[in-house]
Amino acid sequence: MPTQPDIIFIMLDTVRADALGTYGGRRLPNIDGLARKSMVFDNAVAPGTYTLPSHLSIFLGKRPRSIKALMKDNMKNYNEKTDPFLKKSTYVKGNEITLAKHLSYIGYRTALFSNNPFLSPYGGTSSGFSYLDNKFVENKIIGSNIPLRMLLGMINNNFTRNGIVRVASELSKVFPKSAMDRLYIALRKEVDRHYSKVCGYYNMDSGAVGTNERIREYLDVNRGRKDFLFVNYMEGHEGYPTNMVDEKETIQDKWLHMIGYSSTHDAMVEKEAYLKRIEYLDRRVADLLGILKAKGRLDDAYVIIASDHGQAFMEHGQMYHNVFPYNEVVKVPLIISRFEGERQQDCRKRIAQPFSLTRLNGMMVEMGYGKGINVNAIAEDTVVSDHLGITEVWDTYLLKLIRSRSEHADMVYRKKRYFNNFATAVFSNGHKLIHFYGKKQDELYSMDDASEENDILQKNRDLARSILAKSFAVA
Repeated sequence: MPTQPDIIFIMLDTVRADALGTYGGRRLPNIDGLARKSMVFDNAVAPGTYTLPSHLSIFLGKRPRSIKALMKDNMKNYNEKTDPFLKKSTYVKGNEITLAKHLSYIGYRTALFSNNPFLSPYGGTSSGFSYLDNKFVENKIIGSNIPLRMLLGMINNNFTRNGIVRVASELSKVFPKSAMDRLYIALRKEVDRHYSKVCGYYNMDSGAVGTNERIREYLDVNRGRKDFLFVNYMEGHEGYPTNMVDEKETIQDKWLHMIGYSSTHDAMVEKEAYLKRIEYLDRRVADLLGILKAKGRLDDAYVIIASDHGQAFMEHGQMYHNVFPYNEVVKVPLIISRFEGERQQDCRKRIAQPFSLTRLNGMMVEMGYGKGINVNAIAEDTVVSDHLGITEVWDTYLLKLIRSRSEHADMVYRKKRYFNNFATAVFSNGHKLIHFYGKKQDELYSMDDASEENDILQKNRDLARSILAKSFAVA
């Protein structure tokens, strides 16, 4: 009878593929060292362009656009989307069979460790996990900060929040337009700076050390059963320690970057700080593997390292993520390692075909049944990644009130409207089509053109149409 291995899923939140040496980036001693004897997917594709759709897609085994709760227009429904902890939203129904629930049915103990507020019981994203450690942000940081908790309380109350915005807007009418514009820019900078400082985003560590310690404690207490451990590390996420790169303070506001207010230099400083964070995270992943080995969890185990999406630094005029699905946003690492008797087995193989992380759901279930990985079943004819609009809509009401009196507020509003449209990346037949649903002209690239600099749509319209037709069949 096949044995059940431990399944360790390490999600490096916000890590693009080319941030790793395995994919042509800087060498990371630990992750890249692990990859040398592992299955490496050269064209792994994130199902979505930000945390929520990608994780839901993996947990449910569904394409993001087939998950109804993700399909709302967030800018039209901004009053429902201002809560950072998703208390107003439900994404997973109680009767749905999530990955964690399926594995628990066949005997696994399931545990989720994360510093990401998107992975929580509020919206159902942690459904099926028997153990949940997701209180770092809300309890350990915000819980000890009364002013910030009061501010978040006001944000969550539509009447209070919109009332304050209306009063502030009326009072601001005494300012000339030029002063109003300066005030708006100062407000965006201060909100970004203050929230990032309070949450410790400018530190090198974004919770990895604490997460590892809590995993150690969990394994000390829970023994005797096979584990499915899902670990989400947030070190790749924005709020970067740019002071380690440049003495000058940089503006880390996504929308100020994309309207051209910030400089190219600032974006490059942030990218360098981002890469330093990834180097730091590499060491924390090594610490986790050491903990797992010490606790006997690598005697018979799969270790999966992936990312839910990448991160843009003004390539294609885009900053960070939850933007259109160019490679810097949706090409992610995927490394699968096999351990037996505490030693990594040599299962090295480079998988060139596009592979959607959505399929990890079925792959891990097969692992749970002791069936291993069927390499011959990995090939996919067509892989998609869906951008379903933006979620950064907390300031929508403010922007509507003041955009006529602030040039930069108007620019931010129009930029948000621009990105608040569907777009689907379709990988097929050695090419990648980005379909914009008629909001702008589609783009077609050879997959050999990794930086997507040469749009070949005009000379290959028939090919583009055939690729688009295939995407409609992807569930």
